[in-house]
Amino acid sequence: MRKLLEEKGYEVISAEANHDVKLQNDQIDNMVSQGVKGLLVVAEDGDSVVTSVDKAADAGVKVIAYDRLIKTSKIAAYLSFDNVEVGRQQAMGVMTALGLPGSATWTKDNPAKVVQLAGSPTDNNATLFTKGQTEVLQPYVDSGVIKIVAQQGVENWDAANALKLMENILTAQGNKVDAVVASNDGTALGALQAMKAQGLAGTVPISGQDATADGSNSIVKGELTVSILKDFRNLTPLATKVMDQLIKGETVENMKNFTLAELTVDPSKTGEVPCVFLEVQQVNKDNVYDLVVKSGFQSYDDVYRDVPDAQRPPKPGEAAAPAAEKVKIGLSFSDFATERWKNEEVLMRKLLEEKGYEVISAEANHDVKLQNDQIDNMVSQGVKGLLVVAEDGDSVVTSVDKAADAGVKVIAYDRLIKTSKIAAYLSFDNVEVGRQQAMGVMTALGLPGSATWTKDNPAKVVQLAGSPTDNNATLFTKGQTEVLQPYVDSGVIKIVAQQGVENWDAANALKLMENILTAQGNKVDAVVASNDGTALGALQAMKAQGLAGTVPISGQDATADGSNSIVKGELTVSILKDFRNLTPLATKVMDQLIKGETVENMKNFTLAELTVDPSKTGEVPCVFLEVQQVNKDNVYDLVVKSGFQSYDDVYRDIPADQLPPKP
Repeated sequence: MRKLLEEKGYEVISAEANHDVKLQNDQIDNMVSQGVKGLLVVAEDGDSVVTSVDKAADAGVKVIAYDRLIKTSKIAAYLSFDNVEVGRQQAMGVMTALGLPGSATWTKDNPAKVVQLAGSPTDNNATLFTKGQTEVLQPYVDSGVIKIVAQQGVENWDAANALKLMENILTAQGNKVDAVVASNDGTALGALQAMKAQGLAGTVPISGQDATADGSNSIVKGELTVSILKDFRNLTPLATKVMDQLIKGETVENMKNFTLAELTVDPSKTGEVPCVFLEVQQVNKDNVYDLVVKSGFQSYDDVYRDVPDAQRPPKPGEAAAPAAEKVKIGLSFSDFATERWKNEEVLMRKLLEEKGYEVISAEANHDVKLQNDQIDNMVSQGVKGLLVVAEDGDSVVTSVDKAADAGVKVIAYDRLIKTSKIAAYLSFDNVEVGRQQAMGVMTALGLPGSATWTKDNPAKVVQLAGSPTDNNATLFTKGQTEVLQPYVDSGVIKIVAQQGVENWDAANALKLMENILTAQGNKVDAVVASNDGTALGALQAMKAQGLAGTVPISGQDATADGSNSIVKGELTVSILKDFRNLTPLATKVMDQLIKGETVENMKNFTLAELTVDPSKTGEVPCVFLEVQQVNKDNVYDLVVKSGFQSYDDVYRDIPADQLPPKP
């Protein structure tokens, strides 16, 4: 502004009020006393600054309200953007991200919970943004498909204030917020900090404004949904041109009078103001490159900072480098019915794509033939690596050996594939899992040292092993037996049933446990079950007989349902295998294997050791991660506070007076 005015031959005086309305009035009075003929004002408060602006106008000074309205008809012009349209575009961007109109998700019985974060209460633009937002939102409110759960202004447009407000809103709503219409990028990014802490950033749509460098960077990272570009590069030249025309008494093109009542959404305001409004543009992930970067509004390096090279577009003016054909990696999953597998597939795909790989994924729905066919198909598509969660560690050898013979690096993920041709086996210490399960249950029985259990009155223990086709189940049973056998030998416990649970299916575990309880006349003192799903199935049968919460039972995986059962005093112990560590390890090891690099902490084990089958020959390179026992005393720290499961999932249906504070 200074540069353009000086180029037109004007002397320029400038002042900044640091959010102090009295100081801004004093500064304007001082400029008038210095003989200015024109004033361009960005008002801290469109009401309070009227005092000095009216005096300036009465003294013959041409006053332009720049971007923010000054609420007096004595100003010579108000130059800004179409701020009602800004609000409309913000709300439209967020509603589109929610699938509205037309989404079957949001109904009167299940309305989307929407937060409106308005701007600074002293900035009239904030009122106009809210007006535009409401024009779009109100029909959805009236039809019952959305509900405004909070509507608050953010003082001084301050990101720290927005962060605090959003933290309070999330707490009040129990994190059940489906969308946020925030009025600029600063407040949106503040709100996003609070949302990130609760795992909501990138899943809950949120709007901003100004297409700032930080806002645009957040858009390309998939966090901020939409921003509104108000290209001040057009507003500043317009303002200096209009000031020059006003000083010279010339006609200003495209100027139109609006009433103060219209501009303030306040019918008590009187008078008219000459205005020129510029258009605005909605910025989203699809057009941020063209509208913001290619146009030069923000720099390429600022917008794409911290974005992997493989995901960056070419710099404006540079030809895209010839795309090297991406190396393909296949992901083969036994099923997605098991809670963890789909979550791990999503994370695995993301991490591999960030490393520049093309990812092909398939799920076999517990069908061993289908999994073999899917792996063969991936090899025919040219994959160079395969991450396999095997449905059956024996049956899948057919396709895995063919893949390895074709030069494909095959990683057995979490479940062993029983061939020495695999490049790596990555899992947890599964024998230790079994040990910890049995130790947790024995401790709950008071063993060792209990006077209750003797040779004449041994504790009756059930072992529910995992799926017979999963080698991990063999290792869990091995670890369990290492702990249980000394008690069996001393006569203080008796294994009254030991059965595998096909497909790790809770319904199968329920039926098995019903049969066992019937056979034992409900005289069962403990259950060593091999994962949370089978444990919770068994617990259904035990509940029907009044045994849940009195008979110790183990699980594994620290699932949301399992952890909830622990805090309710039903499931005794689960084993935390933090797959958040396993998935990054697997993608890192795959990358190292493809590139021929050394894999840290890899150690060879014999197939005989890994399968508890002395007939197996050959060795397999392995990396095993540690496991942790979860019980009522530590579930909060290990599972909730660590973010492995959400607070609301783990503590659902728990009375408020028994809840710990949220992390």
